[in-house]
Amino acid sequence: MKTKEIIIEKAREEFLEKGFQEASLRKIANQVGITATALYRHYSSKEDIFEAVVELAVKEWEALCVNEEIRQTGNARKNGIEAMWRDDLQTKTMVDLIYKDFEIQKILFFRSKGTKYENYLHELVTRVQTATLKFMKEIEEDGVAINHVDEKEMHLILSAQYSALLEMVDHDFSYDEAIHYAETISVFFTEGWRKFLGF
Repeated sequence: MKTKEIIIEKAREEFLEKGFQEASLRKIANQVGITATALYRHYSSKEDIFEAVVELAVKEWEALCVNEEIRQTGNARKNGIEAMWRDDLQTKTMVDLIYKDFEIQKILFFRSKGTKYENYLHELVTRVQTATLKFMKEIEEDGVAINHVDEKEMHLILSAQYSALLEMVDHDFSYDEAIHYAETISVFFTEGWRKFLGF
């Protein structure tokens, strides 16, 4: 392995155990077998190392947001609103993403305080909310009756939904447990959303 790859491996272990704020660059360097000064030849700061650790997970979440918006709105346009509500593929897609590299997800969402990612869940929720409001405007213009909702209220409910999904990460659920509880969450929130949004 190259030195940079070893640094990321050891940093990942340190961030997972202690979180960003308490992680020690000196300990990471010792684990790699180099000095702290040598560590800075590869990465300019602890933040830089953290970003390298979570980079792939962030890209995957960004791609999921884009792909799911296209897929779900496309399904609604092609097969009708009811088909969109019956669609449960997103739940499994999210669980699969999380369990593809469970430890990195835990670092990103639960060990990132002090980094630019400490509010990443809020950023994801905001993206979902923006896409939802855009779609609601589109279908209303097509003649579908919708409820005009308070944006703060929508953000609160979306945050509750996504936070509930991430509980499986915080509590180290197995994949099978995660699928089961994610489906429960999906059923619960889908019915709530239908009543709340009115379509």
